Amino acid sequence: RKRNSDSRTKQLPIPLNPKLSWETGMNSGMVCSRVRGEAGLMVFRKHVGFFGLVICALAIGMPKPAYSGESEAVWDIPEPASVLFIGNSLTYYNNSLHNHLRKMVVWNRRVDTSRVFFRSMTISGGKLSDHLSAAKPMISDYRHKRKSGPWDLVVLQGYSNEAIDPRGVENFQKSAQGLSALIRQSGSKPAFFMTWAYRDSPDMAKPLVDAYTKLGKQLDALVIPVGLAFEYARRTNPDMSLYQDNKHPSLLGTYLAACVFYTTLYGEAPFGSVYAAGLTNEEAAFAQVTA
Repeated sequence: RKRNSDSRTKQLPIPLNPKLSWETGMNSGMVCSRVRGEAGLMVFRKHVGFFGLVICALAIGMPKPAYSGESEAVWDIPEPASVLFIGNSLTYYNNSLHNHLRKMVVWNRRVDTSRVFFRSMTISGGKLSDHLSAAKPMISDYRHKRKSGPWDLVVLQGYSNEAIDPRGVENFQKSAQGLSALIRQSGSKPAFFMTWAYRDSPDMAKPLVDAYTKLGKQLDALVIPVGLAFEYARRTNPDMSLYQDNKHPSLLGTYLAACVFYTTLYGEAPFGSVYAAGLTNEEAAFAQVTA
């Protein structure tokens, strides 16, 4: 991933096999994360699985297997200080994902709260098409003393199965395209929140990964692979409850999503994060390692 000029990130080459299958990916290998240190090197930890490689590939733009592969232009995104989340209850449950991410950024990166400005705009049960007109003022015209200029990033989260539902996928894609264009016209950059499979329908996971990866390639947009993290967490430790019901996240699910956002947007894993959202040490550590 290209970084701004004062970045201290260094990258080590990662040989990845683009022919790795979904099952191979979910059941083998390594995880990578950037750790703090004078060199800021990428560190690989055996145990967590190929999922970790995919997350790192999505986050830092290294050679990527089949479920990623966005163009180089996608990755030229400085670390965002202002982020707008557009979505529905998957975002706003548990006092809203954006609040947990903001606290994680403030605590982990030791920045003043005035330098981090995150907001959310959500509609209960909303689809992307519901935001096409409603979100325009928030995307293009919203002003605040803590935000100068356009949003650094606008995150789009559609209905849970919208990207793969044959009855609505065409509308989803058109809405994604329209919102992405609006976001770019406003001077911001779009990103897509990959949703997760329902608790009773784990077979949704792979189609969702495929659909969001394809969408990210088509629109040259960043994809935050939260759904992939949920599936890996389910396979790794099914006793960790990520759901409140069949669709909505538990506090642990929202915290895991925040960890994935943090890893993807800021180029480092939240290992040992001081902010744990009131979870047990075991739960917080599980989410941090998974991301």
